[in-house]
Amino acid sequence: MQTEIPVILVSHGPFAQGALTCAEMLVGKQDNVAVVSIQEDTNINDARVTLFDTYQSINQGNGVVILVDMMGGSPCNLSCELLLTHQDVLLFCGFNIPTLLEVFSNRDLPLSEIGNVIEDVFPHSCFNVGTALQAEREQSTEL
Repeated sequence: MQTEIPVILVSHGPFAQGALTCAEMLVGKQDNVAVVSIQEDTNINDARVTLFDTYQSINQGNGVVILVDMMGGSPCNLSCELLLTHQDVLLFCGFNIPTLLEVFSNRDLPLSEIGNVIEDVFPHSCFNVGTALQAEREQSTEL
């Protein structure tokens, strides 16, 4: 039996923790889920270490889904560092409660298939940061 893919929720303030609490009220307690909250007074280097340590401790060898609140903010930028340095990170931006419920319902799938599910179900509200970065990289090399 395949182990469920771990999930890390990263947000400004308490949003990620609140989303997890709400989702668990609806689908039950979730294992292998971590929250990293960037507060107003958070030191960015400390947050970087916390996120990396969280990734290291939760990763079971099948990859990690990271969901962040918004593009361009510190949670997304720090998560992009993991995406760019590790091959087993699936990073989506713009998560909400329905997205989180969909991920929790499909954590038994391989990492790439979880990405396909998110893209199919939420094409307008949540996007794959890795795909966006790859498209940007390809466009910049064409110039």
